[in-house]
Amino acid sequence: MRFSEFVRHQPAKSNVTVFVCEDDLLIEESREVWARAFGPQWVFEKLHAKEFDEIEGSKLLDEAQTPSLFSQSRALIVWNAEKVTKARAEELVTLQSIPNASLKVILVLSEQRAALAWMKPFPMIAIEPMKPADVTKWLVERYNLSPDVARHVVESAGTELYPLHNEIEKMKTYIGADRSPTMQDVETSILRVEQFGAFELDDAIFAHDYRKAVSVLGAMLDDGVEALPILAKIVRVWRQLFIGKGVLAKRGANDAAAAAGVPGFKASAFAASCRKYSWGRLAGGFRELLQADRALKLSTPNVEAYFDVLLWKLIG
Repeated sequence: MRFSEFVRHQPAKSNVTVFVCEDDLLIEESREVWARAFGPQWVFEKLHAKEFDEIEGSKLLDEAQTPSLFSQSRALIVWNAEKVTKARAEELVTLQSIPNASLKVILVLSEQRAALAWMKPFPMIAIEPMKPADVTKWLVERYNLSPDVARHVVESAGTELYPLHNEIEKMKTYIGADRSPTMQDVETSILRVEQFGAFELDDAIFAHDYRKAVSVLGAMLDDGVEALPILAKIVRVWRQLFIGKGVLAKRGANDAAAAAGVPGFKASAFAASCRKYSWGRLAGGFRELLQADRALKLSTPNVEAYFDVLLWKLIG
């Protein structure tokens, strides 16, 4: 179904649901629909599949069967659900059968063909990918752009909604609230969104684009790049963000870019990237990077899976 139809849709009452949606912004906005379906007493939590697997099965089932008198019921939105283990899948079947459960799980997949056999017992809601014409209509309706301007935005920045949302907000700041944007405004204020190549991990992290970062990192591993040089690259980008955010607190974008060693022509985009990350996220990220350095040097983890979770903790 289309996302607009899903917004009007009342999901079936189910403890476990498979939700297929390729766009991160729509996944985030789906919370409103789930909240309306579950009721006002539910609190939502977003987890990577690996984090979800680390929760003890007995704890999940106990929570589902014994509502707390002192806290709200929980709904877990599990990203990359195709990576959930078979053992956890069996526990989800048990969870599905619990009446009036105080725990619900939404298994998020980016594409329907990623659904595994163990997911068949659960209801599935699949959101159709948005075509350029759909995205153009979305921009017209959501941001009150003219059709011609909306079409030009899509041609300039692509069809991923999160980057488009960020670019429109940036353009609105550029032109002010007193007039509608023109073609010239699009040309002046919107940076074209690059199709990242196999070695452009830096840009994916700056863009706060988890899925793109995972894709790029996977391509690097496939190309034979070793784990520690990749980690060093991530650490360097994280330091740039930390330095840039500190300088931005007192100076402008050009000074921040210069202090962090970022080219001047990327100053504006770099400043926007720094603002996306909170101080708490940056500080916590350094702890995660230190742990990753130890793990990669002292043990032999599944490197791709380890980086998936690391990137999730950094930018997910």
